[in-house]
Amino acid sequence: MACEPPPLLLKKPKSPAAALTTICALGDDLLREIFLRLPSLPTLVRAALTCRSFLRAVCSSPAFRRRFRELHSPPLLGLFLDIFESDTPAFCPVRLRSDPDLTTAVRGTDFLLTRLPDDEGSAPEWVIRACHDGYAVLISF
Repeated sequence: MACEPPPLLLKKPKSPAAALTTICALGDDLLREIFLRLPSLPTLVRAALTCRSFLRAVCSSPAFRRRFRELHSPPLLGLFLDIFESDTPAFCPVRLRSDPDLTTAVRGTDFLLTRLPDDEGSAPEWVIRACHDGYAVLISF
């Protein structure tokens, strides 16, 4: 049996190369739809700060920010406990899942209440009166 050369393959005509789409070419509406799928507010902030066009897409639309808040409830970062009989309530972070953005948010915040005013000579006692929507009302006596 003699070796036969392979049959000639007909080459298909090449279609023109598709133009590459860069992230900067995406419109603000499409960027906002992508950002709505991010898991948390700290992740959205981190993404928006990576590029001026991303930041513009997020900051220029109050409707987007309202919709993002509706879809993403604020996470519970921790609890203030007043069981140690100290002058200031203690903050205990909640660690339900490992989210690096939430960990950074907790680490970068003054949950130890070190900026509370104090009288010279006597240490005031602070008590949490109420908490609502991320705000805590403290009283001193």
